[in-house]
Amino acid sequence: MNDQLASIQLERANGSLLVRLSGEIDLSNSDTLHQQLESAVEGWALVVIDFAEVKYLDSQGLRLIKQLCNKARKDGIELQLVAPPDSFSRQVLEMARMSDYVVIRDARQ
Repeated sequence: MNDQLASIQLERANGSLLVRLSGEIDLSNSDTLHQQLESAVEGWALVVIDFAEVKYLDSQGLRLIKQLCNKARKDGIELQLVAPPDSFSRQVLEMARMSDYVVIRDARQ
């Protein structure tokens, strides 16, 4: 696995930032993704991260999410995740009880 297996698309709309992740998030690329995401969320009141196209998410990906949750809380950013109920990423997020830290929605609104 390598950095090429994950991609980020940013979409700005109505004062919020939508981050679309796709591919695989794991040890090989989580640090790079973390740096990209941390700089992307700077200055936004609402950030929605869409995991619908994420095919693989390991413990390093969960660590990345938790770090973003901590940063968002510290910086006053509302952070939400989108993960369809039947997706792999939703199963991982639920097993890790990430909903204790961040709102997880079924779909973008």
